[in-house]
Amino acid sequence: MTTMQPIHAGSYPPFAGLPGKQYPQKPSVAKYGYRDHGSRISTSDLSGVNPEAIVASSRDLGWRDIRVLHVRSEDVDMEAPPLDSHCVIVQLSASGYATATINGTKFDCLLCPGDVSIVPAGTSSRWRWADNGPHEMLHIYIDPNFMKKTADACVLNHDQMAIEPQVAVRDEQLSHIAMSLLCELKAENIVGRLYADSVASAFAIQLIRRYSCLKDVGMTRGGMAPHKLRRALEYISDRLEQQRGIALDLVAQEVGMSRYHFSRAFKESMGLSPINYIVRQRIERAKKLLAETELPIADIALQAGFSGQSHFTTFFRKLVGLTPRDFRRAM
Repeated sequence: MTTMQPIHAGSYPPFAGLPGKQYPQKPSVAKYGYRDHGSRISTSDLSGVNPEAIVASSRDLGWRDIRVLHVRSEDVDMEAPPLDSHCVIVQLSASGYATATINGTKFDCLLCPGDVSIVPAGTSSRWRWADNGPHEMLHIYIDPNFMKKTADACVLNHDQMAIEPQVAVRDEQLSHIAMSLLCELKAENIVGRLYADSVASAFAIQLIRRYSCLKDVGMTRGGMAPHKLRRALEYISDRLEQQRGIALDLVAQEVGMSRYHFSRAFKESMGLSPINYIVRQRIERAKKLLAETELPIADIALQAGFSGQSHFTTFFRKLVGLTPRDFRRAM
């Protein structure tokens, strides 16, 4: 099997000859022109909003699962209504400062050649550049239904799938695919259509695993990845004595997941919610202390991470069927 070597986006036209990373002097006062391109109703791609900015389009090339636009705009202010498809934007022109607003969230950033931005389907966006154009970009559109089919084929649960907005991220894999699609767009031949259709799934998978909530959960069967589950259990074990409780947000952050998806995946793996697992682990620690030490029950309650003896006794009786005192007597 041939191994594909990482290729920096700067090696592709029109990147060839451009500096890989430029940090221009940010102007203290930016002047923005604005042109309203019309209706805010949902549209398929930028060609329906700003057709004069389209240099080349795959629309007439027969590409089925992915659409590509080569865009060059003189405007320093461009607004797009919500789109039917997810839109991945790759910076082609030289580095420059920009302000992007996606679905109400504002991003101030330096866009460098090869940088990737993502506008999820159904969200509006507005872009303002600090310098005058032309601004050159590659727009790649992928339909949410195709994303769901791809998720199904990979045994992923697409019910909770949501692509997250991104601006100016470095992603060599997406950038590599994007630049190869640009080359095929310029070639305008039947091989280009076959190539585009073949890489559409790889492009969709990369979006799913890196920029959607599914990146936290992974496969629908099996719950959390084993290494993440081990790290979560270790993190919890090391903090069982904390009387203020173990914040699930911090556990989820430790394993690189959102709290929502961590809780779901943890329960699928362990058969218990994280909260119930923590309580049971504290009870097991308390049982050990009751059996092996002469410590007062109030002290054991604190060492097991409960706020006090009453709180400890309530949970102990619920899970063990005895009070801590009766449990110790029965040993």
